[in-house]
Amino acid sequence: MDPAATVAATARALGAELGFGADSVEVLVGGNQNHVVRLRTAVSDVVLRYARDTDRLTMDPFDVEQWCSRAAAAVGIPTPATLARAEVGGHSVIVQEFVPGAPADADDRRAWEAIGGVAAALADIDLADAPEGLFSRFGRDLDAAWEAHLDYNLAALTPGDQLLELGAYTPDQREPLRRLVAGLRRHRLQQGLGHGDLSTRNLIADPAGGYVVLDWGSAAVGPTPWTDLELIRRWHAIDDPVSVVSADAWRAVLTGVGSAGPSASEVETLLAELQVLHVLDVIRWAIDQKPERIPEFVRQARAALARGPV
Repeated sequence: MDPAATVAATARALGAELGFGADSVEVLVGGNQNHVVRLRTAVSDVVLRYARDTDRLTMDPFDVEQWCSRAAAAVGIPTPATLARAEVGGHSVIVQEFVPGAPADADDRRAWEAIGGVAAALADIDLADAPEGLFSRFGRDLDAAWEAHLDYNLAALTPGDQLLELGAYTPDQREPLRRLVAGLRRHRLQQGLGHGDLSTRNLIADPAGGYVVLDWGSAAVGPTPWTDLELIRRWHAIDDPVSVVSADAWRAVLTGVGSAGPSASEVETLLAELQVLHVLDVIRWAIDQKPERIPEFVRQARAALARGPV
């Protein structure tokens, strides 16, 4: 049996165990972690996902997705309903309603405005009962965790920093980087939920003229809406070929976020500083978790530092 047929047969069996029949089975494009399969009958149309290798998961992302979908819907963010979540035959499985339609176009300015609105609305979500998978190793007290995150990165910027040896930054940049990280404390950043992949790839237009937000698997806590905005701005700055963000799209995102808060110049400064923090921190993460990606992240750090603000 070829791999796609094996995936389809497994999904059909898992769906049957959870009470979802399948007159037709369609294997959809999935990510590195999950198989994604559409199961249809005359009366139901669902998407079933199951982890490719549960043994490799340090934290099951489906627990996060289920919680985030429910929490987002509660604050008015349209998202697919979760119909089932279970462990079946050694497989971690989630079943959600199928959302018809195609992803929004990268040139759809209204979609980017909607993305900005989603990023802002996430700040209204109460995280009191959120699953542990959303939180960093610094704990559930978000303000204390942010301070600990800054302390960790500040303490690492020493003459013996491994990132110097890797060439992520130069010795003469170390003190400016220390000032930048320490200076992030001058911003009183609200902490909350971030989607982690807010792109037109994850937006489906609905019949009422709005958009449904997909794929909460990268969600995490942090400064909100700044963590999502920093990622979108980074895609724009590096001309990311997968998540295409034009200059007009970036302006639309900021329009969608709203006019309250810092000025446009202050926003750009803050996001540039957060980007520097991210590109250094992700290398430290990769050293322990994904060493094969270190060269990629080092190149990103060099590019970010070349653009400023250091």
